[in-house]
Amino acid sequence: MPADGRQDSPSCRRGQPLRDRPLSLQPAALTGYAVGMLAPVDNQATVLAVLGDRYRLPLELLAPGRLVVAESPHPRLPARAFTREGGVVVAVAPRWAAVLRGHLDGPATIRPALEAVAAVIPGHMFSGVARTGVAIPPPAVEVTVIDAADPRLPDWVIGHFTGEAWVVLGEQGEVLSTAVLKRYDERLREISVGTAEEARGRGLARSVVAAAARAVLAEGRAVLYNHDPDNHPSARVAESVGLHELGRYHVVVADRAAGADYSEDDTADQRPPSTST
Repeated sequence: MPADGRQDSPSCRRGQPLRDRPLSLQPAALTGYAVGMLAPVDNQATVLAVLGDRYRLPLELLAPGRLVVAESPHPRLPARAFTREGGVVVAVAPRWAAVLRGHLDGPATIRPALEAVAAVIPGHMFSGVARTGVAIPPPAVEVTVIDAADPRLPDWVIGHFTGEAWVVLGEQGEVLSTAVLKRYDERLREISVGTAEEARGRGLARSVVAAAARAVLAEGRAVLYNHDPDNHPSARVAESVGLHELGRYHVVVADRAAGADYSEDDTADQRPPSTST
């Protein structure tokens, strides 16, 4: 799926360009944010807590080099795992636990073990890179905030997102690049981003993602940015604005529709391998 923005001051209203401010990891009085931002360690802890709840994973047990298997049902995800620093926490519905354990031999085998579960169900497995950060620079180009129902926005936004959209506009007022937010948990906002094909390679996605992330941080929430491990342009966008890899998730779904709801990146057919977003 193609990832919202920032409110640097009360004067930043819908349809108005955002104004840049310097960013630091200091209290609100020193940063210009509406509230104090989360410290890096608290931001990561918040993201892990949200992911743990969302995927029903006991991520409090995640440790480098450690493999933890929990038999735990989920209404839509028969098996799911999160990996970080060589450690893995995996949860599987009891019905499929024997299949998983039969193919699991240490943290390095988590993907083939989950693929074996998907083959038996039958289902589909996907993976993603989870990113977060707090040191986000101001947008490099002018970003405008509009309503997510604005008809100028692309089809992947209209009817799928609510609230605000952070956009770069062309000379005729057309939308060139867009960032919007998934709001499935009050502790966190997940960014979705997309850039019109004719506007790619100009760094516009970096600006809307930076604007989105700064708005989330200004509200005292954590930022999450997900992408497919092979989506290198998306990875470059995230890294360039200070959203660094926290870990990777691997999910088995019986219904492909569940993938979009649980952060599957399905943009592979839309991204040229050598073109930046």
